[in-house]
Amino acid sequence: MKQHTTVIDTIRKDSSQATGYRRQLAALAALGLADFSVISLFQMGYFQKIPDLPGKLFDTHRVNTSKEAVLLGMPDGVISLAGYTATMLLAVAATCFTKPSRVLDVALAGVVLGQAAGAAQYLVNMAVVQKKVCIYCVAGAAINFASLTPLLHLLKRRD
Repeated sequence: MKQHTTVIDTIRKDSSQATGYRRQLAALAALGLADFSVISLFQMGYFQKIPDLPGKLFDTHRVNTSKEAVLLGMPDGVISLAGYTATMLLAVAATCFTKPSRVLDVALAGVVLGQAAGAAQYLVNMAVVQKKVCIYCVAGAAINFASLTPLLHLLKRRD
């Protein structure tokens, strides 16, 4: 009996550099989804408190309930979840559809760069305006900045 190859089989067996970079971006996005799921559930009121680091500098509650934590009229945690989801979707789509993969990679770059720029702006806001730190936001910013390395490699490839 002949086994049929599925799209998933094809993706899993793809050993190209481009797919490797897209996998790295998807893995970082998965970490971001976990991190910002906690923030989003807090902002939605599912959690009334979330663990924080000790010290006067750390105030996750204050940072994530501030007016700066609202983007497009919604809690910013949910907006970040959408960005991480888009990253994973575009990374998989570019692997599945080889002809438009360069266009999909450019769209992926737009999402990743947008999230990194947003993270930089929010870190500055925490330091200068709020003078308090959310450890979950710092972790998210680190994830966003770490995503720039595989993105750069993905865009520089010549295949």
